[in-house]
Amino acid sequence: MIVARAAAVTARIDVHSHYVSESVLAGIRRDGGLCETPVEERPEGLFVRTPERPYGPIRPAFYDLEQRRDFLDRLGIAQQVLIPPPFVFYYWTDAAAARDLMALENDSLAAVVRQSPGRFQALGTVMLQDVPNAVRECERIKKLGLRGVEIGSNVNGTSLDEGRFWPFYEAAEALDLAILIHPADVTGKERMADYHLRNLVGFPFDTTLTAAKLIFSGILDRFPRLRVCLGQAGGFLPYIIGRLDAGFRARPECRRNIAKPPSAYLRRFYFDTIIHSPTSSRFLIEVAGSDRVMLGTDFPFDMGAASPVAEIENQPGLSAEQRADVFRGTAMRFLGLADTQDPAPGTA
Repeated sequence: MIVARAAAVTARIDVHSHYVSESVLAGIRRDGGLCETPVEERPEGLFVRTPERPYGPIRPAFYDLEQRRDFLDRLGIAQQVLIPPPFVFYYWTDAAAARDLMALENDSLAAVVRQSPGRFQALGTVMLQDVPNAVRECERIKKLGLRGVEIGSNVNGTSLDEGRFWPFYEAAEALDLAILIHPADVTGKERMADYHLRNLVGFPFDTTLTAAKLIFSGILDRFPRLRVCLGQAGGFLPYIIGRLDAGFRARPECRRNIAKPPSAYLRRFYFDTIIHSPTSSRFLIEVAGSDRVMLGTDFPFDMGAASPVAEIENQPGLSAEQRADVFRGTAMRFLGLADTQDPAPGTA
């Protein structure tokens, strides 16, 4: 049994990498100003500006599949899950142009998967500020063959536990679509303008806040079949889960919607490994379990993991089964795929 599980490690899956097609970028160049998402040409490259901040530089690795395959081959990763960059969430606008660009991104992701089904899977996205439209797009995402939906950690400052989003969760559950929560437009960003802190601190903070709200609100009980991944290794949630339990014991408002302590819900989430520290990765695996942790790279953003495979491969004390979970098995379960062997790196 151990030998069979260890063999599957060669078919590693990266569950967190960003893709935007050239056609979508062309559309943003043309129509981005109509949906508060203009482009900026800078000496270092193209930037896409949202009301939150500029994203970039958007280099060819975001859309060039040969560069992406080279990256995967170098790291020995067999398959990669493509997700949209946050600048195509378009939560900040109701412009028709944004809906067209969002739909085009989903279509582009599906086209890549069709062209290289053994190498790429993908999650689409929806404009979650319009829940009925988001539900319809979820139905289309399912028909396109995408494995789930990436959403932001809040929607224009509105927390994801609000009742207005329940029809979205109901649709995702009914359609068997995985959900990946990616931080964006983070709380407290006005205090994080310096030192890239909106990313370094704001991203994990907003993810943690969102996860705590999903736990305490009872959303995870209301929708028990949801498969939810918290990007960037779950933020601070694994580290402070004991503090949330203390609040559950001490404060009646923390028991208003749930009957179990927050730690009982920790394993309702999935986590990627984008935490930039072997010590922290090991702690995450110990706390959440290897069957809830998945390899992630954040390719091709500059904050991507430097040595994502080696960080797990060189972990002392991890068993072959645990590595097989992190490298492949957990991702297969999160994506709702049968655990069959994919081609070795470079064959698709």
